[in-house]
Order: sequence, then structure tokens, then C-alpha cells
Amino acid sequence: MAEGDALKEKGQDGSKPGIKVTDRRHFTPDGERRAEVDDEPEAPLASPAAKAREIETPPRDAGTGGPQPKFERRPLDEPEGVDFTMLINAMAQPALLYLGEIPHPATGQPTLDLEGARIQIDMLDLLRVKCRGNLSPQEDSLLESVLYQLRMRYVARSHTAG
Repeated sequence: MAEGDALKEKGQDGSKPGIKVTDRRHFTPDGERRAEVDDEPEAPLASPAAKAREIETPPRDAGTGGPQPKFERRPLDEPEGVDFTMLINAMAQPALLYLGEIPHPATGQPTLDLEGARIQIDMLDLLRVKCRGNLSPQEDSLLESVLYQLRMRYVARSHTAG
């Protein structure tokens, strides 16, 4: 069998460049230092925050051969016109509705649904747990205060209902 046939049989052809593997380990399997390895120290790893801010150039597009467009990784900012206080208020309002603290918008009458109030309070508590460490002191204080007030109203209503 000819050499060209052997390359085609193994799935290799001469038109595509081969992959070059460079062994960069500093020591041989016997534990001796390799002479051909550069003694340059590798660049220190950047922090995740620094990596998120850097502009990356993706690899060249295989179809056109040119570089793909650049993109920038940025931390997510809060949407404009909406803040964490609005989210807490939006989640606390149904709890107040279920506790009969505010009248139902359709009927104008206060209603008591302790199970619905408990679920809303638990969802706010879940939000507190999941956001721990990511809130400003003011946001954390607001969330704790709202949860405390809702829990106290829930306890008061559950004692009068039961």
C-alpha cells in the first residue's frame, strides 16, 4: 500500500494542515528537568471581574477567514425606572391584600386568605435568602423591615381567625 493511500485510510489528507502539539511540561516522566522548556513564568490569572471587563476578540470565522466582530462583557445593571424597592412593594402588596389590610380592588371589601398571605411572605423570605450579600445596606434593611411587619400582621390575623 502506498503512503498516500495510508493517509487517506486513516482519515488524513495532505490538503489540511496538521495539528502541532507542543509539550510544555517542565519535567520528564523520570522527574528530570527538560532543557527545551522556556523558563518564563506564565502570566498570572486575571480576576473574574477583570475578565468580564476586557474586550475579547473571538477566533477567526472559518467561513470568511476574517475576525468575527468584537464584543464586550459587562456586568448587568438594573433596568431604568425600576429598583429593588419597587420589587419589594410589588411582592408585599398581595400579602397585605390577603391579610385584609387593604381592600380588594374589585370588590372594595377586605378579604382574609392566610394561606395566600403565607405564600407571599415566604416568597419575600426566599428573595431575602437568594439575594444575601448582593443588596445594599438600605435594600437589606428595607426587606428585613417589610418581612418583620408582614409576619407580625400575619401572626395577629391568624390568632383572631383561629
